[in-house]
Amino acid sequence: MKSSFVKRTLLIYLLLPLLPLFGEEQTIYLRNGQILRGEVIQQTATSLQLRTSDGKTRQLNKTEIHRVSYKEPTAKELKEADEKSKQQVQNQENLLPPLETSPPAPEPPKKNVADFQLDQTKRHDLEVFGGIGYGYYKPDSETFLLRMQNILNLLTASNPTVTEKPSYKAGISNQYGLTYTFKRFSGTLAASDFRSDTTLNTITINSGNEFNTTSGNFPEKQSLLKADVSYLAFTNSRFDLRPSLGYFQSWGNTDDTNTSLKAFSSSGLYLYGNYFFQIQEHLKGPSLGLKTTIRTGERIENRIELHYLTLKGNQDITIHATVLPDSSAAFYGEVAQKSAWTAKGFQFSYKFVYRLTPIFSIWAGISAYEWKYSLDHTSNEIRYAFDSSTPRAPGDALLNDLLQTEVGKGATSMSKSSSLEFGVIYRVNFANQ
Repeated sequence: MKSSFVKRTLLIYLLLPLLPLFGEEQTIYLRNGQILRGEVIQQTATSLQLRTSDGKTRQLNKTEIHRVSYKEPTAKELKEADEKSKQQVQNQENLLPPLETSPPAPEPPKKNVADFQLDQTKRHDLEVFGGIGYGYYKPDSETFLLRMQNILNLLTASNPTVTEKPSYKAGISNQYGLTYTFKRFSGTLAASDFRSDTTLNTITINSGNEFNTTSGNFPEKQSLLKADVSYLAFTNSRFDLRPSLGYFQSWGNTDDTNTSLKAFSSSGLYLYGNYFFQIQEHLKGPSLGLKTTIRTGERIENRIELHYLTLKGNQDITIHATVLPDSSAAFYGEVAQKSAWTAKGFQFSYKFVYRLTPIFSIWAGISAYEWKYSLDHTSNEIRYAFDSSTPRAPGDALLNDLLQTEVGKGATSMSKSSSLEFGVIYRVNFANQ
């Protein structure tokens, strides 16, 4: 009994100093130098619960407590406590063993991302392109000759030839070429072909009830070759502008082996035969133009070209006529017409380009050529006369050439060709090689 009483007495003496701690805010000075301020809400013989001013509850062992005070800590005490706390943190960091670093986890394999961006001022590449489609070649060669002859007929009081407007059937067209680009300079070499079938009908009133007709359908083809050099004068992420200088050549070909000739009188058909002709034309000259590229996103390009053409050249027409009268033997005639031309016009092209990859693209577009002729000189030669008993006098031939040249200079003539095509572009990049 005496021993139990002694223990209770000692416990009371130990708790008595801490009884005033309840109900008021106290300052707890810890042995590690930290200072806490709050209200003691519960304690035991070995621990103490403190509610700090921010509402948090902290459990402390009494062995951590250095002293307790009702006074608020002074600024000096707070500063010393803060410095001591920092020093302890630093000492603990110095005592900690270095963390073992595990090797980084392997990164997932990177996907190949296509790079469509091109610095237009630093390009060094070669584009090879080709396309095929449908188009027309509409020369005015044979109808121009007929119009010129009609003017002469009027001057000599002869009857004119009435010509229907030719009709054209589309044919295969194609283009191909390459473009080499080095930084701001670019050079292009390209070729095109246009084909169509032409139907032409004429009627000539001779005298009284007599008249002649011709009717035929024949193929026509135009081949073009152009070379130009351009300079990148302006560029940004969406737009390029390139002025260009070039040289242009055109070959036109008409090979008629199908036109028929018929002559009628009041009594009906009195002669018939064929009226074939071949036309060869070659023009060449400089070009001046602009090339633009408008980009819509990283895959779509709109490529537009417009070139002004100034051409000179020659045209040779050979007419073959074989006539079979009802009452006599057949006779044959051949006439050769040579003309020197000057032509001015334009070439326009548009390509909608979709880049499947940085090196391979598909495109769809249109191409068009048009120019007007001016006649410099023309002459004709009858190689085989229809009636050998009445040869042509040399003076008549010279006079006829002069008249045709002067008449032809006042006449107008135009040639057109156009196509709708689809194709591919393959780009070889030298900058990364």
